[in-house]
Amino acid sequence: MEKKVEVTILKQPFTFVGEDEDRIKRDARYVDDKIAYVTQRYGIVNTLSAVIMAMMEITDEYLEMKKQAEKIEGKTLRLIKKFEDIEAMDVPCSARDKW
Repeated sequence: MEKKVEVTILKQPFTFVGEDEDRIKRDARYVDDKIAYVTQRYGIVNTLSAVIMAMMEITDEYLEMKKQAEKIEGKTLRLIKKFEDIEAMDVPCSARDKW
């Protein structure tokens, strides 16, 4: 069941509606922490600039993870294909039994 979840981002209250309260709070905390990080790291004082920079950092993290996941998925599919090719080989029973 969906419920209202109160969080704070940039010292301002926000209400989100969702089923997973812990996830909403975790995500809001991550966004707030990322904004604080870029504000400190780059000396940003403008709120909009801080939010945009935080979005850029989060997007970069996401795209790098997505690229890594796609690479792992590709390697996994190649391994599965090799395994299927090995299973399909016509090997005499006595040789197969030694494996």
